[in-house]
Amino acid sequence: MKPNYYAIIGECLETGCRRGVQRAFKHTDDPNLDQIQEAVYDAVMIELNEKFYFTAPKEEEIDPYEL
Repeated sequence: MKPNYYAIIGECLETGCRRGVQRAFKHTDDPNLDQIQEAVYDAVMIELNEKFYFTAPKEEEIDPYEL
């Protein structure tokens, strides 16, 4: 059996975007663009972290010039 990563990531994005927009409008009727973007980003990352395990790179592997 092999997972369909495209479908899994698509589901995470769809669910995360929907939840993020709902959260952005939860406490205010008129959130600004930054609030909406941050809420959507956070919700998508939560969805992805529920489906996939990510390991943080070791400090010596981080190239500060790529940041």
